[in-house]
Amino acid sequence: MDPVILLGGFAAFHTLYPFLCNSRMPLLEPDRYALTIYPSEILEGELYQGSAAQASDYHILENLNITHVVNATVGGRVLVHCSMGRSRSSALTLAFLMQHQRWTLLHAIRWLKERRACTAPNVNFLRQLQLPSRKTGKQIETLLECGRTT
Repeated sequence: MDPVILLGGFAAFHTLYPFLCNSRMPLLEPDRYALTIYPSEILEGELYQGSAAQASDYHILENLNITHVVNATVGGRVLVHCSMGRSRSSALTLAFLMQHQRWTLLHAIRWLKERRACTAPNVNFLRQLQLPSRKTGKQIETLLECGRTT
């Protein structure tokens, strides 16, 4: 994965995500376990993907201003989740990106994989998603190579 450079540096990051910034550096193992892990931001300020635990954490929902959880209505901020935040939620997120961004499945999975490395929709979900995008001559094997999503 390529490094990401935020325009405006730490000040811009702190403005967008003050709840992720603190003055302590977690060096010890217990300190790291105490950190809150946030969902991946798929579309800036609109779409997040995470786990069931993240979707039930009031502080995460409040900090990200999430207005809907697993509700694919347009508008507001949506957090898509499943048990582990990898397969079913990835398939839903891919379907959303294909429908609302008018992207091919291949483009959508590459986009999602760049933003959520653990994305792993199963091959049957990919086959179902591929049906509407027949115009791309891409095979499931290409999609699997894109992110090793078995």
